Formats: sequence, C-alpha cells, structure tokens
Amino acid sequence: MGAAADFLGRRSRLFGLTVAGDFPLSTSLQSPGPVDLVISRSAQPLLSSEDLESPPLYASALRDKNGASVGRLYEKPGGAVFHFREGDFRVGADVIEAYLPELESGLATLRLLGPVFSYWLELKGLPTLHASAVSVDNRSIVFASRHGGGKSGLAAGLVEAGACLLADDMAVLEETEGRWEVRSSYPLMRMWPDAAQHFLGYYTDLPLVQWDSEKRSVAVGEGGFGRFQEAPSPLACIYLATRAEGTDSVEIQPVPRSQAVIELIRHSFSPRLVEAVGLQPARLDRLARLVRSVPVRRLVYPSGFERLKEVASQILRAI
Repeated sequence: MGAAADFLGRRSRLFGLTVAGDFPLSTSLQSPGPVDLVISRSAQPLLSSEDLESPPLYASALRDKNGASVGRLYEKPGGAVFHFREGDFRVGADVIEAYLPELESGLATLRLLGPVFSYWLELKGLPTLHASAVSVDNRSIVFASRHGGGKSGLAAGLVEAGACLLADDMAVLEETEGRWEVRSSYPLMRMWPDAAQHFLGYYTDLPLVQWDSEKRSVAVGEGGFGRFQEAPSPLACIYLATRAEGTDSVEIQPVPRSQAVIELIRHSFSPRLVEAVGLQPARLDRLARLVRSVPVRRLVYPSGFERLKEVASQILRAI
C-alpha cells in the first residue's frame, strides 16, 4: 500500500484502520497489524498564499467570528488539502499529512477525526453519518440527530444499560458481503459537564476537549465509563433521534425507504462536502441498498437525563 506499507512507526487502531505516524493521537488503541494509513506531520505549509486566494473546491457553511469559513478544501497535486485556522491537512490515498503551525492539538485533533477523516473514508466508499453508535449482543444501533438532538446522551444511556460503545459523533458504515456493519471508532466520548456529572458523578477533573469549550473528554472502557467494542458490529437499526421538550412518552415509528435515504443524506457527517467533490451519486446507490436491508426509525423522546433509562429500555425491546 505504498507509503503506508513501508512505515514502521507506532501503530494505532482508529475507525477500523491500523494507523501509524507522528500525529499526536491520544484517542486510539494500540494495533500490531499492517498499516492502512499514515498520519504524519509536515514542517512546511501545505498551501501557499496564492492557493488560499484561489476559489476552493468546497467551503464550510460554518463561520468564525470574523465571518470566514472555518474550513476550505483545495484541489492540489498529491491530494486535496483542507485549510483550517489550526492548520492544513493533505488527504492522499494512504497518507494524511498535517501542517500545524501552533499545535492547538485539541481542536486540530477534532478537525482530523471529523471532516478530514470523513472525507478520506467517503473517498474509500464508506458512508459516514453524524451519529453515535452502540453494540448490543453484537448488533449495532446508530443514533443520528441534528445538533443538540442528544445522540451522545442516547449512546451513553445505552452504554450505562450494558451496551458497548462503537462511536460517538461519527458513525462509519461498511457494506461487507451483502450486509452492513458499523466500524468502531475510538474509546472516547465528549460530554458537556451536566452529562458527565449525571453518568460519572463528576466532571471537573476530566480534560477539556478543547481550550475554548466546556465539553469534557470521557475515556470509555479500561477503567473508564462503560465498555468499548473494537470489532465491527452488524447494523441492526438506524434511529433518527429528536429530543422534544414537553413530550412525556417515547415514540418509535418506521421511516419509509424513500424518505429514509433523504434523511440519511441530511444526517451525513459532511453532506455538502460529499456533493461538492462529486461523491454523491455513488453514495446514493449505497444508501439505497442500505435502507433495503436495515430499518430506519424515527425516535422522539422526552428531555431529561432521568428519562434515558426508560428510553434505553424501549430501544432494547425494539431490537
């Protein structure tokens, strides 16, 4: 596999891949296997000032305090390059190269584990959803939601009930021999202080996800919160989750296949990016196959951590 096959550095397990390199990753598991991907640091900028003045292939709709897009993608020889305030990432076939001038590692790591990895995985034909995922008796359940929809809380509630965490924030789907699986990501969850207080009983000693946010990093398994499953798990169901104020009951309804495909596109991790780089047609075919074999359900549930045990119980009964 080119550069990846020749790399003899430290190996880690991440999104079902064996990753090697000198990027500071504290979220991954050790792996002795052959290398699938190298993530390396560059001492030189990956984009020139002229590059940054040219029209990008894609620009994030999210804006910083100055009104600039928080992320842009430029087509370059050797692989497209993401530009963020924290640094640049060149995405190649088996190498991701990072230039981090200030090494604000928390936010730089979030960029890598979010849009950068999502793009690399989508290029490999692996759909990514903005979702959490757990495994119950080696069957995976995915919770996709809009921002604030409670996908991490649902996953934590299921983990507290005995499920194993597969992913928090981005779920990677893979079609293998006619069936769909969810790849495991890394043994960590990101919780707001009130969620950490509820599930762990404390939060002040937990590390911040990034310096300008109160969100905390919560280790899963190995003496941390709950259990983490390293192996992929067959996909049993996808829930489109909505946490509703004023609702006192848990509602679970099937979503018709035609609507399910549209909803999964909306809940993709990087929907506009996928469309901008021309990956949407092949992705639509994959999602159409997915909804023919995996049920998609709409979940509306009451707000409040105290209600999560009831929600978890109903979800477990519905598997």
